Amino acid sequence: MLSAAELASLRATLTTSLPGTVTVTRSSVTADGFGGQTEAWAAIGTVAARVSPTGNGQENITAGGVIAVAPWTVTMPYGTNITERDRLTYQGQTLEVITTSSPRDWGTAVRCDCREVA
Repeated sequence: MLSAAELASLRATLTTSLPGTVTVTRSSVTADGFGGQTEAWAAIGTVAARVSPTGNGQENITAGGVIAVAPWTVTMPYGTNITERDRLTYQGQTLEVITTSSPRDWGTAVRCDCREVA
């Protein structure tokens, strides 16, 4: 079993090993005054991160044609507030969060599976 000090040390070491940063944006929905709704994205913070491509990607067929979907894994410090409705911006790329890692007793990081937003 790890002590609280050992766990804090592991988390600190992981955080210092994250080479970049991402900006976390969260959607909010407001009434548009005409019976509909408008979605707006607002930055809620910037955190240290490692952004890595995973796999070869895939193609999806849409009404506009075929679009490429590249999968990404993003690692951030333990305790980072991320949901499946958030987006991450990294070096001009916008990534949509698909899943987040489950909290664990000895968690040292938050990991997200993401896809690039075209």
